[in-house]
Amino acid sequence: MARRSTGVSRDLTSPDPGSARLTDPENPKPPPAIIYEDTGAAAPLVYFDIVAAYGTMHGTIEAELATRILVPRPDGATEVKFLSSGRLRCSPTAAAHLRNALDAAPKMIEQPQANAVATSTLN
Repeated sequence: MARRSTGVSRDLTSPDPGSARLTDPENPKPPPAIIYEDTGAAAPLVYFDIVAAYGTMHGTIEAELATRILVPRPDGATEVKFLSSGRLRCSPTAAAHLRNALDAAPKMIEQPQANAVATSTLN
């Protein structure tokens, strides 16, 4: 038996069943796959034409989204303005995921689609 300096005796040759053993060569289980559940119409749809501003604050990525509008003037002309349509706030990791998705999406448009004719016809 080995003795601690506190005077409490403990048998170090047999593992304590209530404690975790750090020397076990067990491989940890991989994290579960991300589970995505569609919330239907509960999530807002954000349409935007430009990113009006972006920056960071306290480690959070920030982006202000704006939508172009046309404003008729009394003289018959049309004035172009931009209105705020959304504000994105996310972690740097989430921003990287968004950037990857936005980089990949236009490439999908460039690829020919096998069922392009079938999906574009109206029934």
